[in-house]
Amino acid sequence: MFKNLIIYRIANDWQPSVEKLEDALEQERFEPCGATQALSAGWVPPRGEPGARLLEEIDDHWLLSLRLEKRVLPGSVVREHVEELAEKIEQETGRRPGKKQQRDMKEQVELELLPRAFTLQSHLRVWISPKQHLLMVDAGSIGKADELITLLVKADSSLNLHLLQSAESPAACMAAWLMDGVPPKDFVIDRDCELKAADEMKAAVRYARHNLDTDEVKAHLTSGKMPTRLALTWKERVSFTLTDTLQVKGIKFLDIVFDGRDKPAKDEAFDVDAALATGELSQLIPDLVEGLGGELDFIGQSAKIAAEHAPKSGAADAVQDHRTPALDADLATEAAPWD
Repeated sequence: MFKNLIIYRIANDWQPSVEKLEDALEQERFEPCGATQALSAGWVPPRGEPGARLLEEIDDHWLLSLRLEKRVLPGSVVREHVEELAEKIEQETGRRPGKKQQRDMKEQVELELLPRAFTLQSHLRVWISPKQHLLMVDAGSIGKADELITLLVKADSSLNLHLLQSAESPAACMAAWLMDGVPPKDFVIDRDCELKAADEMKAAVRYARHNLDTDEVKAHLTSGKMPTRLALTWKERVSFTLTDTLQVKGIKFLDIVFDGRDKPAKDEAFDVDAALATGELSQLIPDLVEGLGGELDFIGQSAKIAAEHAPKSGAADAVQDHRTPALDADLATEAAPWD
């Protein structure tokens, strides 16, 4: 169901409404690329069945799916056509087109070839946990997730989101776990890891299927390399890789999760898979954040910054008197407690 998760916190003032969000998504339903359209993005039924709902609600969890369609023009084909056009112009005028003219020619060629270009489709899944005020995007990079978030906020402007951040640096926590061999409660360190130096050389060491409780690993940490990825298992139920940007990658549900479960009928498979994935991961995520020192307190951080910049005398009054609208907005973004 989910392979990678990039996690966003939804502001406390959001009022969850299935009907409102579904109506908003309907306005941005997917439409295939037009003849000269390079990219199209829109919402499709998460079940993959025509005519199904754009928002699936399963056990109080909401599931969405964004479809991306891109017309693919191989660069070699474009360059070949531009070169043919440049040679033709040179033969007719006796002068080779300049760089600016060639850029214009490239745009012209791309526009002419787009209707004949084949298309590729991909999907990004979204999981919203209204009770926990969390939104997760199944994407391989924050850049991809942010593109989706832009489209989602366009559909529902009441969504106020920011990337979930832990109180302590994930890299620093992972380094400590590797040094002392003691991960957080309910977690086990597995056998995959990447360590990277912070200097301009960015020297990296990668371990795959390797014992990480070694003097060699500790020596790399002592020399200044920091973990950027670390494989972990939670409660012997879910394996994944944690990154230094608090992404959860390579999610795998282990056999114990499926023990005692009958194989679902084809028409029930989506509901069963969704319930299993959201049920397990909605417990794993808060445990993981707790292991990273808890969630970053944005209100506390904003108040601390305000206090540091306030006049020394009458500091408490000064913090109140010198608030700016931007600071008030920051202070209003309170991290919701875990349910």
